[in-house]
Amino acid sequence: MILSIESSCDDSSIALTEIATSKLLFHIKISQENTHSAYGGVVPEIASRLHAQALPQILAQTKAFLGGSFQALKAIAVTTEPGLSITLIEGLMMAKALALSLNLPLIGVNHLKGHIYSLFINQPKAIFPLSVLLISGGHTLIIQAQSPTQMRIIAKSMDDSFGESFDKVSKMLSLGYPGGPIIEKYASLCPPNQAAPFPLPLKHSQELAFSFSGLKNAVRLAILKAQENGVDTTQEAFIASICAGFQQRACEHLIKNITQYLQANKTHAHSIKHLCIVGGGSANMYLRAKLKTLCDSFGCELLLAPLEFCSDNAAMIGRAALEKYHNKDFTHPQDLQASPKSGASEFLP
Repeated sequence: MILSIESSCDDSSIALTEIATSKLLFHIKISQENTHSAYGGVVPEIASRLHAQALPQILAQTKAFLGGSFQALKAIAVTTEPGLSITLIEGLMMAKALALSLNLPLIGVNHLKGHIYSLFINQPKAIFPLSVLLISGGHTLIIQAQSPTQMRIIAKSMDDSFGESFDKVSKMLSLGYPGGPIIEKYASLCPPNQAAPFPLPLKHSQELAFSFSGLKNAVRLAILKAQENGVDTTQEAFIASICAGFQQRACEHLIKNITQYLQANKTHAHSIKHLCIVGGGSANMYLRAKLKTLCDSFGCELLLAPLEFCSDNAAMIGRAALEKYHNKDFTHPQDLQASPKSGASEFLP
């Protein structure tokens, strides 16, 4: 089996994946959300210290699950990019120590590709080709994945990501962190037709790209205007209206780009058969419903990861590592490094 480690941001996680069956045998994740909530976002230095505390605890539980010995392990996998360098290093140092002490091969995994493989946890075969909407942390991407080794980024955000914009709007409303589930909860409380009106980002642009900074600023201005007019911006009705309006426009922006992407490929000889959405933002049920309707209209299948594996986790890293293990794509501990960005060779130009 493969032991995998994830520490790219604010989730400490270790998993065990069976090589022969791709079955997830063991998985633990410790989230730092409560700690970072007080700051309205992740504080890298704090996150690093919390990883240093949590990862050894989880490793001890993993060893206990294995009967007190790591003898059954065949490889060590770890997230190496992209992410916060200061937190990636925590997982990488543990992975290197395990690989060297146990004389096991070491596998570096790209975090974005890990999210794609969250679709195939407990599944022996991954489906390709895939069209991927990846909305995770600081990333909003459309990825064309022809195979495990041939992936191309088709579109990305020009500024804030989908997830970052939710976090920042939540902070504006003093609602806490992470913003995604909080905004979604309040949006669900808004009566029909009472959502605050906000502009659609890049409404008249034909470019395949994302932008959330303008929408985020529109929310900020709406809150300031309400306060100037004596509105109690802490009232649930006001918060629900802002959240609903923001969520609708943010998701509509994603849908507009995906629709444009699907239309461009509709008449292609290899038209899109599988569209998937992965990453923490993919847990948004409003967005899932909208994408399902869109996929049905284009005759393609929408693939979704289980909710428990949408956010960062070691299970997806272990599943992604299986492909590299079978291809003997290992890296010597001295050569494996952490990086805040994806390496040039990870995605096709």
